[in-house]
Amino acid sequence: MAKFTRFLYLLGMVLLVGACSPDKPGRVSVDGQIQHLGRSAIYLSYYIDNHVLAYDTIFSNESGNFHFDITGTEEINPITLFFHDFNYWTTVFAKSGDVIQIKGDIELVDLLTITGGTVNDDLTRFKQDIHLLYVERKNIMNGKYQHGGESVDVRLAEINLGLKRKAKEFILEHPASFASVVLIQDFFYQDYDPITDELLNLLQGEALNNHLTERLKQGIKAW
Repeated sequence: MAKFTRFLYLLGMVLLVGACSPDKPGRVSVDGQIQHLGRSAIYLSYYIDNHVLAYDTIFSNESGNFHFDITGTEEINPITLFFHDFNYWTTVFAKSGDVIQIKGDIELVDLLTITGGTVNDDLTRFKQDIHLLYVERKNIMNGKYQHGGESVDVRLAEINLGLKRKAKEFILEHPASFASVVLIQDFFYQDYDPITDELLNLLQGEALNNHLTERLKQGIKAW
């Protein structure tokens, strides 16, 4: 009887350790701490096996903190989070086993710091590089522009050009990074920029051989 009791105790400890372990094979774990978000519904869009799109809803608490786990995939796939009735959104990139953290201010949603996984880390470094340009652009869009005698339209055009220049520099320096594919999509492909095809042809390794790059190449043919 004593041996059986000891066995149950050890079994319980194993189950407890397994439940508390941060390693969850096949899962993606995401923690968020976002200022000015408050208690809010967050809508998730992500891929599961065979590129099937799934949807879910979670809630942040009063402090703007949230957590969720979803089933991961063997390849890198986007997880899009929509905030405040779809008025704000951000995307993280993950595969099975990734543990991701999101921090920042909802009012600067495009500059949220997203860490965990090489793609998110690379994109966060790029965001740090464009931080000043992006904040100035946001101020212009919010009617808070003050820049000598230069017109708003001229300065906005300069900033947009500067953002594209920064994106191109990153792509040229990191042709094998999946983050470069994301920047091509966001800064060139969506603007129907003719340089898109040239940039895609510079990609190497993981950046070249993935489903997102293939979709961009197919999309260009439909332009």
